[in-house]
Amino acid sequence: MTGLVAAYQPHYYPRLHYLARARQADVFVIYDDVQFSRSSPHHRAPIDYQGRSWLTVPVRNTGVETPIDDARIDMSEPWPARHLRTLVGKYGEAATELRPFYERLCPPLVDASDLRENPPADAGDDEVDAWRMVDAEWRTRRRRLDRLRARKNRLGDEIALRKREDPAAPVEGLVAAAADLESRLERVEGDCRELKARRDRSLAALSAELEGTVEGTPMERRWELEGVDVGEWAGEVRLVDLTVPLLSELFDRFGVGSRVVRSSELPVERTGDAPEYLARLTEHFGGDGYLSGRTGYENYMRTGPFERRGLEVLVQDWTPDWEGGNVCALDVLYGAEDPSRWIE
Repeated sequence: MTGLVAAYQPHYYPRLHYLARARQADVFVIYDDVQFSRSSPHHRAPIDYQGRSWLTVPVRNTGVETPIDDARIDMSEPWPARHLRTLVGKYGEAATELRPFYERLCPPLVDASDLRENPPADAGDDEVDAWRMVDAEWRTRRRRLDRLRARKNRLGDEIALRKREDPAAPVEGLVAAAADLESRLERVEGDCRELKARRDRSLAALSAELEGTVEGTPMERRWELEGVDVGEWAGEVRLVDLTVPLLSELFDRFGVGSRVVRSSELPVERTGDAPEYLARLTEHFGGDGYLSGRTGYENYMRTGPFERRGLEVLVQDWTPDWEGGNVCALDVLYGAEDPSRWIE
């Protein structure tokens, strides 16, 4: 017999009891084919920082029947960089080790200076040359724009100086020159914006072709590109692409040695009746008992489906010894010498 089987929906940086239950079970099922809920920890971590109680991953509009493993992350805003800044702000530089979990969600972006000076060998010559031409033209226009702005500032200073020295001094000529300069500035600014959008769209397209050779570009750079819809560029990014790898990392760091599987990948017939489905999962693994959380046991658990199979239902009996109680796992990961002892 396998022993105890437990199932829990994937959480974004769960509390300690989550890891404790995974450790107590012989088989822990990441229950990711159940309905996604916006009010749940599926995409929210209990991280208290700068007046906020939760760190929330934005999820695109989902229907009421959307399973967790089909929930899509909204990549239109630079939330990965913001979340990492929050984590480093709360837990210190050690939390920068979490960066790869966020970077892998972001579309690849080649560094413009590298592409300009030393393009990768597998980049298409025509595409790179086309990008370089637009990039060179944009940089030329930008330098012109800087010169025009400097001239405008000098004209403004000269007008102000004349007025201070002699309030009656004629400045009509200078004002007319400033107005003409402002008109030229608007045209050059428009040209710069259009060129930068062309340049950035081309950079994004090249980066997609060079995926696998693009490394080290700061995450937030994606959202600084002009004319590029990052949400569309990133494509379909699933919530479980973030939460499941993070859970695996936490299991490893906290010494969870249980067998961990995902329900969405199991050949077990799904049913809308949760107790029946959990009993089927337990039976599938040859378990002799199912380990339930107290809240789930009190709110929806029926033991009938288990009893018909000769299976026992146990309720998790665990009290945190950590001074802060049942806190976010990261509090312990970055606050204890041996995180594993706090989920025993």
